Amino acid sequence: MPPSVSDTGNGIPLKADRGWWCTHDCASLRKGHSGQWLDVVWDKNITRTFAVSLKLLVANQRGVLAKVAAAIAEAESNIENVSFANEGEYTALHFTLEVNNRQHLAGIMRSMRMIPEVIRIFRVQNAG
Repeated sequence: MPPSVSDTGNGIPLKADRGWWCTHDCASLRKGHSGQWLDVVWDKNITRTFAVSLKLLVANQRGVLAKVAAAIAEAESNIENVSFANEGEYTALHFTLEVNNRQHLAGIMRSMRMIPEVIRIFRVQNAG
């Protein structure tokens, strides 16, 4: 996987010809690749969007999905996919969003945290 929109620092090309990368939290680091770091820097002129997966744990109440979707739209992001599942007393909302960069993602997540029914937000790495 190439570095995700929120990753900074450095990574290891496991199979660079296939676009496979390992970031600082990758299990392959524990398998002897620790001396093969490469600096990873994002281009300042990126014009495309990135797909990012989020999981929100929310109160199981009427209108919460609408509030979250409105916050995403207000932050000028697009929802590529949404699904949900019951998790005990809460509902897990799974979103794939289009974001411009990590600052855009951070702003979206800040907006979601302002919704009282949102209990917790998780960034889902390597989804799909």
